[in-house]
Amino acid sequence: MPYPLTLLISAVLGSLLPLAFAPAGIWPVAIVVPAILLYVLDRPLSSRRLFQHGFLFGCGYFGFGVYWTYNSLHDFGQAPPLVAGFIAGLLILTLALFPATTLSAWQWCKQRIGDKAIWLLPVFWFAFEWLRGWILTGLPWISLGYAYTDSPLSGYAPLIGVYGVSALSVLMSIALFKVFCQRQYALVAIVLLVPLAGFLLQGVEWTEAEGKPLDIAMVQGNIPQEIKWQYEQRQNIFNIYWRETGQNWDNDLIVWPETALPGRSDRIEKSILAPLASAASEQGSHILSGVIVSDSANKLFYNSMVLLGENRDEYHKRHLVMFGEYYPLRGLLEFLRNWINIPYSDLTPGPDDQPLMSVNGVKLGVSICFENVFSRSILLDIPEANILVNASNDAWFGDSLAPHQHLQIAQMRAIETGRPMVRSTNTGISAFIDAHGKIEQRSEQFKTLTLNQQVQGRSGITPFYYFAKVQSLIAFLIVFTLLIAVIRKRRQKPIT
Repeated sequence: MPYPLTLLISAVLGSLLPLAFAPAGIWPVAIVVPAILLYVLDRPLSSRRLFQHGFLFGCGYFGFGVYWTYNSLHDFGQAPPLVAGFIAGLLILTLALFPATTLSAWQWCKQRIGDKAIWLLPVFWFAFEWLRGWILTGLPWISLGYAYTDSPLSGYAPLIGVYGVSALSVLMSIALFKVFCQRQYALVAIVLLVPLAGFLLQGVEWTEAEGKPLDIAMVQGNIPQEIKWQYEQRQNIFNIYWRETGQNWDNDLIVWPETALPGRSDRIEKSILAPLASAASEQGSHILSGVIVSDSANKLFYNSMVLLGENRDEYHKRHLVMFGEYYPLRGLLEFLRNWINIPYSDLTPGPDDQPLMSVNGVKLGVSICFENVFSRSILLDIPEANILVNASNDAWFGDSLAPHQHLQIAQMRAIETGRPMVRSTNTGISAFIDAHGKIEQRSEQFKTLTLNQQVQGRSGITPFYYFAKVQSLIAFLIVFTLLIAVIRKRRQKPIT
C-alpha cells in the first residue's frame, strides 16, 4: 500500500476505536482495530514514518473519543469557537502523542532485537497509558482497558487494574495479527484462553459483605447548566431537591449531585444548610450534597460534598480539572479567563488525607466528578471505605459520549476495589453499581428523578490494591530505561 494511504487507514482505524467504549460498547473492536493497525504497519517503515502513523491513529482515537471537550468549553463555558477549538484541538494532539510514542518505542526495540520486539508492545502500552494518567495532572480517559467493563476481561481488573487490562488487550491483538497474517495458529490459544481465564476470575469474591446494608436514594435534579449559577434560580433549584428528598426520608442516606446547592457555603449556611441538617436529623436520615465550601478567612474555596444530619462532615475535592477548576501556568494562561466563563474556576484542592464520612457505621469513600478517572485517587480511601460515592455534574458534557464513558469509568473503579459505587449526577447518568461493576440501576438522562437501592457495604482488599502500589514504579522504570537507552544510543552515533 502507498504511504499516504496507510496514513489515512491509520487515522480511520483510530476513529473506529471509540466504538469499543460506551455507549456503543462493542468491546471486540478494541482487539480487532489494533490488530489491523499492526498489519498496516507490517512493512519497512522509518521511525519518523511510524511515529506519523501512530500520531494519526491517536488523532482519530481521541478526536472522536474526547471531542466533547469542545462542547464543554463552547456551549457551557461560553468560550468563543476559536478558543474552544484551539484548547480541544491542543488536547487531542497532545493525547495523540502517546500512541505515537508507544509505537516509536516498539520500533526502536524492533530495530535492535528484531520481530520478537512485538511482544514488548503490551509493556510499552501499559507504561505510556500510565504516563498519560500523570502528565499535566493526567487524562487517562478512554484508556483501552475501560472497553472491557462488561466483558470477560473485566475479571482481571481486581488484579492488575485498567492499565493491566489494556496490556492484555494489546497482547490479544498481537496474537490475532499473527494468527491471520503470519499463520501462527498456535497463538489462537492466547485469543481464547485470556478471555476464558478472565471469565473464571469474575466468579472470585475478592471482598466480603460487612455490616448492615444502607437504604440509599439518589436525587437527579436535572438543572440546566445555563441557569445553575443564576442567583434568581437558587430557590427554584433548592425546591426541586427538597421536593424529591421529602418523598424519600425513609432512606438512611439521600445523595445529591456535585454542587447541587448553587452558592457558597458561607452565604447559604443559615438559609439552607442549617435547616437541611436539622430536617435530616429529625427524620433519622442524612443528606450528602455538593456545594462550594468557602474558607473566608484564608480566601479559599473548595469543591466539596457535605454530609448533613446528626453529625456534619465535609469532603474537599482533591484532583481538580484544568481550566474548569484551576488554571495551570497561571502567569502564562491567565488571559484565557477573559474568554472562558466557568463559575468558581479558581478552586483549592483538598488534602489527600481526609477522614471518611460515616453513615450508620458504614464508611463512604467520596469522590467528585473527574476524580473517579484516577485509580490512585479512589485508592486513597481503601481499605477503610465500605461504599464508594461519586457525585458529578455531567451537564457540562451535554448530550455527548462523555456521560456514558464516565459511567463506564465508574464501573472500572468498582471492579478494581471490590466496592459498590453510588454515582449521583445532575443530568445523568446516575447509577447504582455493584462490587463486580454491574449496573443495578441507571437513570435516564435529562430527567428529574430519584433512584432507590439497598446497598451492601464491603470490606477487604483486592490484589490490585497492592499491584497499584508498584505499578507506578514499574511503568516509570520502563519509560525511564527506554529514555536512557535512546539517549545513550544517540550519543554513541559517530559525528559525520
